[in-house]
Amino acid sequence: MTWKYTNVLNECIMVLLTIGLGIVASRLEVIEFQSFVPSATKFVFYIALPCLVIQGLGIGMDFYSDTLLWNFFGAYLVLRAIFLVVSLILVGLDRSKGIGYVAVYWLSFTWISTVILGVPISAAVFGNANVGKKFGILAGVSSFIFQLPLQLFFLECHALQDSSIKELKEKNRVHECEEDIEGCGADESEEINIQCERDGEKPTEQVLPRKPSSWDNEDEVAVAASSLLKTRHVWKKIAVQVTRNPVLWAILVGFTLTLSTVGPRFLNPTSGDYVPGLGWIFLTLDWLGACVSPVSLFAMGVWMQKEWRSLFGIPWWSATLYMLSKLVIVPMVMVFLAKAMHLDNQSGRAAVLIAALPISLASFVLASRYKIGEAVLSENVALGTILILPTILIWNIVLDQLDVFPLSE
Repeated sequence: MTWKYTNVLNECIMVLLTIGLGIVASRLEVIEFQSFVPSATKFVFYIALPCLVIQGLGIGMDFYSDTLLWNFFGAYLVLRAIFLVVSLILVGLDRSKGIGYVAVYWLSFTWISTVILGVPISAAVFGNANVGKKFGILAGVSSFIFQLPLQLFFLECHALQDSSIKELKEKNRVHECEEDIEGCGADESEEINIQCERDGEKPTEQVLPRKPSSWDNEDEVAVAASSLLKTRHVWKKIAVQVTRNPVLWAILVGFTLTLSTVGPRFLNPTSGDYVPGLGWIFLTLDWLGACVSPVSLFAMGVWMQKEWRSLFGIPWWSATLYMLSKLVIVPMVMVFLAKAMHLDNQSGRAAVLIAALPISLASFVLASRYKIGEAVLSENVALGTILILPTILIWNIVLDQLDVFPLSE
C-alpha cells in the first residue's frame, strides 16, 4: 500500500533538486549569476506570476459558489496583522533597532512563499493542481495588498532616517573640525586645515556657535522624529512603487474577472458556459504561469551558490529562534485562526501547511535594496528552504495525530 504522503515527499524532493541543479549549474559556470538571476526574476515578476494570478484567481475561483474562500483570505490577512503587532513590540523592546527592523521581523514571519512553494506543495497534498493554485494564490493576495505597502513604509522611513542621521553626523564632524581650528595655535590650525582639506571639507577661520561634538541617542531620536514628519513624501514614493507592481495589477484583473463571473463562467474549461473560441486565454495563462515555480527555484539555487559564504552569518541561537518562529509558531497561530474562521478540513489544512513554508527570496531582495537585515533574511530563506521536507511532513503527521483538519481518504 502506498504511503499517503508519497506525493508530498516526491514534490519536496523535486523542489530541493531544482534548487540543487541551480547550485550545480552556477558552480560549473554553466549559468552566470549576473546575467541569469536578474532576467529570470524579471520574467517571473512581470510575466509568469501575473499570468498565474489572473488564471488562478480570475478564472479558477468562484467567490459566489465557494464562500469559504473569503474566510481563507481573511485568515491570512489576520495572520499578517498579528505578526505586524509582534514585530512592532519586538522593535519597541529593543531600542537598538530602528523602524526598519519592523519590516525585517515582519518579513521573517509572514512573507511566505505562498505561490512559488505553496502552489506545488498544496497540489501534492490534495492531489489536484487547481486546488493547489487556489490556496497558494489566495494566501498570497493579502501579502501584496496589505503587507507590501506597509512594509515599504517602514523601509522607506528607515532609509529617510538613515540618510538624515548620516547628514547630521557629517555636519557634527565639520563643526568639530572648525572648533578645533579656533581653539588651537597658528601651527596647529594650519595642520588641522590640511587635515580638513584631506577629508574634503573647507577650512575656515570663522568662529561658529559651539555645538555638541558627540553623537548621542537624543540626536538620533530627534532625527527619527523629523524623518517621520516627512511621511507624505514617503507615502507618495510608496504609491509610485505599488502602482508599478505588475502582480497587484494582476490581482485587480483577477478579482474583476471572478467577481463579474466572466472568468469562472466563460473562460474556465470546466464550466458549462465555457466559450471554446476563447480557450487560448486560459491556455496561454496556464502555459506561462506554470513557469513560476521551476524558474524561481532554479534561480534561487544560482543565488545560493553565489551568496553561500554569507548565507549563514547570524548566531546559531538567533537562527534557531527564527526557524522556531517561522516553522512552528506561525503555523500554530494559523491553526487557531483557521478554526476561528470556520475553515473546512481541506482549506484549514492548506492554510496551516502554507503558513509553515519558508519565506520568499523576495524578502532578501527588499532587504538588500534598503541595506537592512540582509544577513537575517538570507539565512531565513536558506534554512527554511532546506528544512521544507521535514517541516511539511511533520506538520501533516501532527495534524493527522491530533485529528485536526483531517484529509479525506
